[in-house]
Amino acid sequence: MFLGSDTSGHTVVFDSTEGVQKGIGPMRAVLTALGACTGMDVVAILNKRKQKLTSLKIQLSGERPEHGLPKPWTSIHIKYILTGVDLEKKHVEEAIRDSTEKFCNVGATLQPTAKITHSYEIL
Repeated sequence: MFLGSDTSGHTVVFDSTEGVQKGIGPMRAVLTALGACTGMDVVAILNKRKQKLTSLKIQLSGERPEHGLPKPWTSIHIKYILTGVDLEKKHVEEAIRDSTEKFCNVGATLQPTAKITHSYEIL
């Protein structure tokens, strides 16, 4: 088990995927970071567009090679599940597109090795 801390004192618990898991595995943390990065963008963009977002859930799934080392993510799918009052499809699509294509640094870091796709659902 390891504790990762930033210069502001925020801490994340990392652990192996073996045995008693007391923290998130590093590769799952990468997916979680991608979801957080793009989620923050989407929320901010929708707020600027005066959209009344009440909930955003992001589901991430990915594929890695079965054999060989290292085993980087080769494909990642991001599914956005949005709830709100009168959310406009065009603003949702624009927010997701801008985040995934322009703003999310985690996604840009993963793009050279992973094909990143996305979908969304408005509830």
